[in-house]
Amino acid sequence: MGIGRREFTKLIGLALTGAIIDPLQAVVTHNEYYINKKLGIMFTIPKSWGFVKIKDFGKIKDKQILDGFYESIKNEVYEDLGSPICIVTKYYEDLPEHDGLFSPSIILKITPKSEFDSYGHKNFEELIHMSRKNDNSVLKDYKIVNIYVPYTLNNCQFFEDDSEYLFEHKELKKPIKVEQKSIKFEHQNFYYQFSCHQSLEMNEKADIEFEAFKKSIKLI
Repeated sequence: MGIGRREFTKLIGLALTGAIIDPLQAVVTHNEYYINKKLGIMFTIPKSWGFVKIKDFGKIKDKQILDGFYESIKNEVYEDLGSPICIVTKYYEDLPEHDGLFSPSIILKITPKSEFDSYGHKNFEELIHMSRKNDNSVLKDYKIVNIYVPYTLNNCQFFEDDSEYLFEHKELKKPIKVEQKSIKFEHQNFYYQFSCHQSLEMNEKADIEFEAFKKSIKLI
């Protein structure tokens, strides 16, 4: 259950004021707004950040180095994890001055509940635990540092945790410590996961941006 279709439609209208948009377009990105009418979700991204084209995600993940054995089966790992439907990052423009920089980011993955039917209809909390174990397998020195008490937004129960890991990338001279905030919830027939990444070590902090983003999420 979300906020209701009438209120959701009103918020879309306000977000797209003055924009020339095809009314039949299911997914819209306009200024700082992301709107997915088909799934019934909208949110705002941090100002000055931008959207990454999904087709470019392949280039991004190919340059990330996974932990140990998983690097040798990277394609299979990413196939199991699934591709995101939305990527937002601070340094979204392909500029020379951004080369070698760590960019704070927000990544959204959505999985149909039906994909987990073979797991014996586990409840959502069990699936979250399984997801944390998967991260622990493929990310170097991954560990959970904080698990929050579940809370309610848009009449949906949200699960949140903080973790950290070593991020290895072909364009970085050495691994860097990265902090990740994971926000998960179930809505309609889908499981949602937002992964928010920052690096205090690289002075790329985005706690304020992540909190504002989280509060902006609206579900129909």
